[in-house]
Amino acid sequence: MDKKGFMMGVASQCKVICKKGRRTTNLVQDGSQGWVTVIECVSSDGSALRPMIINKGQAHYMGWYSKRKKDLAIFGVSEKGWSNEELGLRWLKELFDSETRDR
Repeated sequence: MDKKGFMMGVASQCKVICKKGRRTTNLVQDGSQGWVTVIECVSSDGSALRPMIINKGQAHYMGWYSKRKKDLAIFGVSEKGWSNEELGLRWLKELFDSETRDR
């Protein structure tokens, strides 16, 4: 089990248009990216549990996600987009326990 934070709007690879022959360029960002945290777990047998995706906010509208996406992950919100004790416990109860009980 692990958690990983992702900065929205930041790509690891991109194409930059610049003057011909120039070797280095600067990648400019507006600084308004938000954080998303993902809690994931992979079993020793190689099977993966559904992740929990935590967005920054105060409320969450499940209508933002299609029915198919609701089946692939569970979603949560926190003030900064980070995990906390409440969300970690929810992940344990709703995902980990239910998906590992039979194993």
